[in-house]
Amino acid sequence: MLIDSHCHLDFPELTSDESGVLARARTAGVAGMLTISTRLDQFERVRAIAERHENVWCSVGVHPHEAKEEGQRTPDRLIEATRHPKVVGIGETGLDFYYEHS
Repeated sequence: MLIDSHCHLDFPELTSDESGVLARARTAGVAGMLTISTRLDQFERVRAIAERHENVWCSVGVHPHEAKEEGQRTPDRLIEATRHPKVVGIGETGLDFYYEHS
């Protein structure tokens, strides 16, 4: 069984064909997916995708490149979002040195 532990099903290039993306993943042997939140102000979309599909879960978080725009100073909103049964983790958070523009 394969699990995609890091995907972004809320990205525009995937949302336009959500059912097709999930069908192709199933055909390729992917049994479950974890769609990752990168911004708190867009988390509702990420969570809604997970709610629509039995085999999709989500995380809540703020990507380091988005941290300045989010203005997140306390963990309260993150903690509250984790109470939803489809939320299985906090992320995307931390440091990202790949692009070097955080």
